[in-house]
Amino acid sequence: MSDQSWLSVITVVKDAVSDLERTLASLQDQLLDGVEYLVIDSSSEQAEIPVALAARQIPHRYVWQPAAGIYAAMNEGLKQARGTYVYFLNAGDELLPGALAQVAAISDHGKASWVIGRVDVVSVSGAVVTTPAWNYADEQRACFARGLFAPHQGTFARADDLRAVGGFDSDYRIAADYAAFLALTRLSSPVMLNSAVARFHEGGLSTQRWQDSFREFHRARKQLLKPTGKTAVLERLHTARQFLAVGVYRGIWSKIVKP
Repeated sequence: MSDQSWLSVITVVKDAVSDLERTLASLQDQLLDGVEYLVIDSSSEQAEIPVALAARQIPHRYVWQPAAGIYAAMNEGLKQARGTYVYFLNAGDELLPGALAQVAAISDHGKASWVIGRVDVVSVSGAVVTTPAWNYADEQRACFARGLFAPHQGTFARADDLRAVGGFDSDYRIAADYAAFLALTRLSSPVMLNSAVARFHEGGLSTQRWQDSFREFHRARKQLLKPTGKTAVLERLHTARQFLAVGVYRGIWSKIVKP
């Protein structure tokens, strides 16, 4: 890893050594020239994560801070990052082979404000689904309310731009990453990769509390994009449709529609 970093890969971890091991293993398959690896640790046992990092022998910077929530840790990573771009590969997330080389080839070292790739999502049953390709302009016209938007595992953002929009707003308990990247839509359109760059496993807070996440997505769109008139109506309509569709998918229709 060189001192002139085109990218800072940031891992936030708290009491999750086995998840971190999966993440570290995926990093070893990457071309890491010009990549800084930064770990923000809030674990209760301060010695555990450094031991795991040393065993993998991946050059890194390590920061421990008291637990204050995932977004506080991600903001610390953003603050500490030295790379032109930042990418959040949190404990348990995995980069797919060759992903960083693909992004480096199209980012042109700072000319693109942000780059989006597709993501493999692993369900609790072990099934793997790749997020669909999507037309950014079409989703923008729909106020990004149709359920297609890049998760942090698929998003590489220019660090200065992400700092300029305020980083991760802790007023959002579940969707601060969504809100931060939604704010980037006001700066520029992203460069889109058609291939998958990462894999993540369902079961986190946004999966467990998906109804709350939908409410926060809606609030973020209202606050950041400020839709009015017909656009506001369409945003509400798309939000309601997606809410119902996910409810059916998760097998809880009876909790949404009361007899």
